[in-house]
Amino acid sequence: AVGSNRPKPQLIDLPPLSASDALLRQLVAALSKHPLLSRLLATDEVVRAATLVVVQIGDGKTPSAPLADARPLARLQLQGGQASGPIEPASYARWETALSALISVSPRDAAQLYVNVKPLFDEAYREFGSPAGDFDQAIVAAYQMLAATPEPTAEPVLLRRPGYFEHEDPALRALRPVQKQFLLLGPANRAAVLRWMRDLA
Repeated sequence: AVGSNRPKPQLIDLPPLSASDALLRQLVAALSKHPLLSRLLATDEVVRAATLVVVQIGDGKTPSAPLADARPLARLQLQGGQASGPIEPASYARWETALSALISVSPRDAAQLYVNVKPLFDEAYREFGSPAGDFDQAIVAAYQMLAATPEPTAEPVLLRRPGYFEHEDPALRALRPVQKQFLLLGPANRAAVLRWMRDLA
């Protein structure tokens, strides 16, 4: 536990959850003009989609559907183009766009925006089955899930399967789906994500 630096909520006239997309787009656009963020915000039900992402990560699931627009265009490659082996280091660059979108927003500004609109996230969180409706809990669970991903002592070896890859190491294969996906970002990208999340926390 550390002393709280939680920003004080600023007075904002919040619309109903189902009519909040325009406000969220305006508030986030004031913090970052990153093209990927703009694409993600162009979808409907922005708060509900963001809530689903955080809840699924906290549950250990990969939020592939709500983050479909953040999916890399390039495919994962293994060293030497083999059917099994370590990841080609250049493949980690596939995630640079998504990472740059995340860190284009200051964690301090993100925290201020969040506390300003938290009632909307709390309402969406209740819709997803949390009676308490305190979305702080979902954020903590998501952060803890990613932070608990073990750091491999050597480059993980992947086995190519029809339509997907799996880890050769049984211990890594036993991880939650989002943790296995997190490993595929590469060590530098993982460190940057966790650093941003720690700063937000």
